[in-house]
Amino acid sequence: MMGIAHLVLTQCGAKRHVLKEDIPMAYKITDACISCGACAPECPVEAISEGEDTYVIDADKCIDCGACANACPVDAPVEG
Repeated sequence: MMGIAHLVLTQCGAKRHVLKEDIPMAYKITDACISCGACAPECPVEAISEGEDTYVIDADKCIDCGACANACPVDAPVEG
């Protein structure tokens, strides 16, 4: 496999492998983004950065906390 990351989860003592690509991105920022930047400082894992036209969320860093959605004045971050 070409560098596909996976997680090892423990359930009742048994290991289960989950491919990273099987886990949907928790949040994404829609075109409704007005690039105000209110979301970025609220992200506890610094997954949000300024893109060309809107802010973007790094899927590998996002932890599905919803802090960005709570801070956005135009509801641009949505669950992915």
